[in-house]
Amino acid sequence: MKVVTIDSEAYKMPVKKIDCIYQYLKNQTVPVDDSTQNPNGVWIDNDDATALLEVSPRTLQCLRSNGQITYSVKKHKAYYALSEIRMLIHGHIVSANPIIILNKISHDRQRINGIYAKLV
Repeated sequence: MKVVTIDSEAYKMPVKKIDCIYQYLKNQTVPVDDSTQNPNGVWIDNDDATALLEVSPRTLQCLRSNGQITYSVKKHKAYYALSEIRMLIHGHIVSANPIIILNKISHDRQRINGIYAKLV
């Protein structure tokens, strides 16, 4: 084994640089919240669910009763998984395809004209 001796100032200089780099990296690192990593673990209450879905509490109750959204009850309060809210929102998105919209308008006009013809 070979023994190398160096001046203490020569040793302290790279150690200070390493400490400086460590502090810089430590300050740049943002603490990670587990809920942002795994949205399935996030549970929201009735107030937040009604705000996200833009529905009334009664409509949310109907969604629960009809089995359209799963929920969990804790201390007499319903909670919903954020992933369930997202699935419900994505399940009710209407395509903005212009052909589909024009076909829908045409169909609605025909239906309205048929109703109007029966009235006259």
